[in-house]
Amino acid sequence: MSTEERRLALKIARKESLNLKLALRPDRQELINRNILQVQSDNERQEQKEAIGARLIRRLSMRPTQEELEERNILKKKKQKEEKKRFLLRKLSFRPTVEELKEKKIIRFNDYIEVTQAHDYDRRADKPWTRLTPKDKAAIRKELNEFKSSEIFHRP
Repeated sequence: MSTEERRLALKIARKESLNLKLALRPDRQELINRNILQVQSDNERQEQKEAIGARLIRRLSMRPTQEELEERNILKKKKQKEEKKRFLLRKLSFRPTVEELKEKKIIRFNDYIEVTQAHDYDRRADKPWTRLTPKDKAAIRKELNEFKSSEIFHRP
């Protein structure tokens, strides 16, 4: 089945399920009887809207204005915010780089690089040949000579 056919089949199935749900839906009178829908005339609906509108207007009139909120420092003035933002951006644009600060000896290496504490230990390389006995040295020399004589090709 191609994707186009699959998409068409899903669309038909959706329409069928919607038709089934609409067919099972109760009619308007049954919803009114079960107090799901209220029976209201146009005048009643208009009066209800006006009452809600009056309540909203009353609540909005009790709400403080923008100027009052600014006076109480609840709402910050937008101009002040914008000025501060511009000022800080300007200050950042003139900020010296790390290299300039190092040249002027204002900051040191550990001021801008994270430095962690480490345990002190001997960091010199291990030199095992310093611990060889004369017997070990002779054995190594003998093995090397045997290798050279048997493995390395010599021209006559």
